[in-house]
Amino acid sequence: MGAGRGFGGRFRFETEEVRPRVTWPFIKRILVYFKAYRWHMAGLFLMLLAGSVLGLVPPLLIRRVIDVAIPQKRIRLLFVLIGLYFASIVLEGLLRVAQNYLNSWVSKHIIRDMRDTMFQKIQRLPIAFFTAVQSGEISSRMNNDIGGIERVFSSTFVQAVQNIMVFTTTIVLLASTDLTLALVNLAILPLFILPTRRVGRIRFDMAAKTQEKLAGLNNLILETLQISGITLVKLFNREKDQAERFHEFNQDVTKLEIQESLAGRWFFMVMSTLAALGPMVLYLVGGYLIITTERMTVGSLVMFVSLLSRLYGPVTGFANLSVDITRSLALFQRIFDYLDLEPEKDTGRQRPPISGQITFSDVSFGYGEKEILKDIDLSVEPGKMVAIVGRSGAGKSTLTNLIPRLYDVTEGQILFDGIDARDIDLGHLRSHIGMVTQDTHLFNRTIRENLLFANRDATQEEIETAAKQAQIHDLITSLADGYDSLVGERGVKLSGGERQRISIARALLKDPTIVIMDEATSSLDSLSEAAIQTAIKPLLESRTSLVIAHRLSTIMEADSIVVLDHGRIIEQGRHHELLEKDGLYKEIFDTQFRLGDESDA
Repeated sequence: MGAGRGFGGRFRFETEEVRPRVTWPFIKRILVYFKAYRWHMAGLFLMLLAGSVLGLVPPLLIRRVIDVAIPQKRIRLLFVLIGLYFASIVLEGLLRVAQNYLNSWVSKHIIRDMRDTMFQKIQRLPIAFFTAVQSGEISSRMNNDIGGIERVFSSTFVQAVQNIMVFTTTIVLLASTDLTLALVNLAILPLFILPTRRVGRIRFDMAAKTQEKLAGLNNLILETLQISGITLVKLFNREKDQAERFHEFNQDVTKLEIQESLAGRWFFMVMSTLAALGPMVLYLVGGYLIITTERMTVGSLVMFVSLLSRLYGPVTGFANLSVDITRSLALFQRIFDYLDLEPEKDTGRQRPPISGQITFSDVSFGYGEKEILKDIDLSVEPGKMVAIVGRSGAGKSTLTNLIPRLYDVTEGQILFDGIDARDIDLGHLRSHIGMVTQDTHLFNRTIRENLLFANRDATQEEIETAAKQAQIHDLITSLADGYDSLVGERGVKLSGGERQRISIARALLKDPTIVIMDEATSSLDSLSEAAIQTAIKPLLESRTSLVIAHRLSTIMEADSIVVLDHGRIIEQGRHHELLEKDGLYKEIFDTQFRLGDESDA
């Protein structure tokens, strides 16, 4: 579609990621996705709290074993304590299984909601967006970025809550046992926090670059491995070139992912060293207190040491959390970039009856400083057929795309029965318009599903009637699965003529008031062309129609012919009237229509 070119400036995405500021509105926006599952999350948090408290039981039991059961040689008590130890481990394990299930359930549903929101949002974006953005970019944000958010919740977020609970319960127990030793260990904690800011910034930048490269990799896969792309590659013997290009992208992604994973290697080594320092200090201070003051028992010291893994584990997790959160912000920002795009304008509230009268009143359209259409004044009466002719790039497709508001005029207005198109509900307007384009798009579904795309409530009888009128019913019934036959990606299992006849049948099922058609018969064999010409008649009959004409038979039947040149209407009238003017129409007729007609003959 000619109007699609040039909108890149409006919808282009910069390759350099802007690091989002962590503000309260930004956090609230993220929390919206959690709100629907607040009770599930409350249950998950209760399980995390119960698990955190239950994890304190084994060290307490070990203290009793060392301080009471063994010194007093109480065998029965020893068995009881060991039994309770085992029971607490089993119960903690069962809690962990339930917690993991609930964690997975909530995270999967949040991702489902985000994908639904993203898909619905993208569908509401203007056509100009899709002509400017790479298809791999959309796929990357739908799959890679949102998939990354799942990991943020199921691992980062839940782990952070668990670490807070474990850290808090452990500190309380340590302080209540011996405040001096607790303070000694807490004094080491600031050393864990210092390196995190720099490492987080490095990994953030690497994450943004990685996602950018992944989007490029996805786009290359989509472009090359779809049917039209792979056909082109094979015909030009470019398998080696494409493989080398893919390898370059793949190599860049691999390098970035390795660099990202190793970005904090020295940082984590320091963290491990500091974690080992705690028990040393504890044995030194605790041993000194036992020897000199006897204010602490051996069992309490062993309990302190065993609880250190519960204390420094969460602290290490907090350091990792800072790194992971900064990485996740890049993902959220990329998702919000799409969700913040301005959707297709649908300000109309009127739902009037549409008879098919169309008026272009001083219409101009363009992007930037380049004009595509200028000062278009055109009136189409209900039930009449207008043929649009002109050289390539004259603005024919752009003119027809303005009617269903795939693009909005930049000046003037388009009226339907005297009402500005922008004042009419967009869905209501499009429900009265049927389009058959040269590039017929069929979904990789059955023929029946593709036809029902126009009218999902159509009966089998109505489907077959439309197919018969479109001269495609006999072909469909000759297939092994009939109307339930799969058409392949973009209808690749069907010929060009067959795809267009299915497109005509689909338009007939919609039963539109206005029909827009871009003839594609110039690229078909004579039999397919004849079948399509027969199929077109019931589609155009008694309907307002605008046809971008490529065949002499079409312009001969038109009630009016509009000649476009450089975005302006320079001639308009019936066939014989325009021939008499000896202008551009006669030139096009002599070089395109007449020669084409003689060639067919």
